[in-house]
Amino acid sequence: MVKLGIIGDPVKQSVSPFLIELLFEKLGQDVAYKKYEVLQGDLREWLRGRAAKGLDGFNVTIPHKTAIIPFLDAVNDRSAPLKAVNVVRKHDGKLVGYNTDWYGFVKAVQMNSVDLKDANVVILGAGGAARAVAFGASRMGAKRITIVSRKLPHGVLVVKDLKAAVAPTLMETTPWDVNAVEPIEQAYMIVNTTPIGMKPDIRQTPLDKDLLENASVVMDVVYNPINTRLLADALMSDCQTIPGLDMLMYQAMAAVDVWLGEEQDWKAVNLDEVRELTHNKITGFKRKDQ
Repeated sequence: MVKLGIIGDPVKQSVSPFLIELLFEKLGQDVAYKKYEVLQGDLREWLRGRAAKGLDGFNVTIPHKTAIIPFLDAVNDRSAPLKAVNVVRKHDGKLVGYNTDWYGFVKAVQMNSVDLKDANVVILGAGGAARAVAFGASRMGAKRITIVSRKLPHGVLVVKDLKAAVAPTLMETTPWDVNAVEPIEQAYMIVNTTPIGMKPDIRQTPLDKDLLENASVVMDVVYNPINTRLLADALMSDCQTIPGLDMLMYQAMAAVDVWLGEEQDWKAVNLDEVRELTHNKITGFKRKDQ
């Protein structure tokens, strides 16, 4: 049996245990997956503890995606430029970090028939998810990426770290104030990578509805609730929307590949069923036959 988990703060709302266990079940594999609430200052202590030592791997979420890197023995070559990881695998006793978020973003965008070639993309936030989205958007041919950050030094650091990795895509940052209005109004796609709007704060939104009028596509990496206020406002503005559940599913599949050491035969898995069951888990919906 593969022993896995997820660390972060908060993790109470995470649907990862359900999704990962479901994917393993569909693959005919046994897994045990637990949530571990690890506060920002407790990461080192947790990694040295009994819980971490008993795992074969784990997911990493807010606020540890960049903070965990100094404690890892290695980072996968493809993931290293992002300086953020969301998956850790124990291999020969060593902790190796990976980033499957960027792959999840790319697949979610592709599956929704969105073409980012020569597009302007605005990313709200400057954390680990923002790095993954920026890298993924550059791989899809985006012309310009603007990081809108509440803490400008964080945005500056993201641009500094990723500038070479995303080339020839242009990358810039702006503070989360009136300076952000122009790039937002020029954006083809807007992606929220902050936790704003996450359950239980479902009435919150990172942007006023008026700022969505010129966008063609709006994506929210928040998946609980599935239809965030940002996405609801985007629909009212005639934007195409992409829910965070899509990215969650594809990054999870890539994470399973990492933990099992090879790419799985996902064509043999009914992914529509997986999505429906995960959707129902998040929303609490139950069919009459359940």
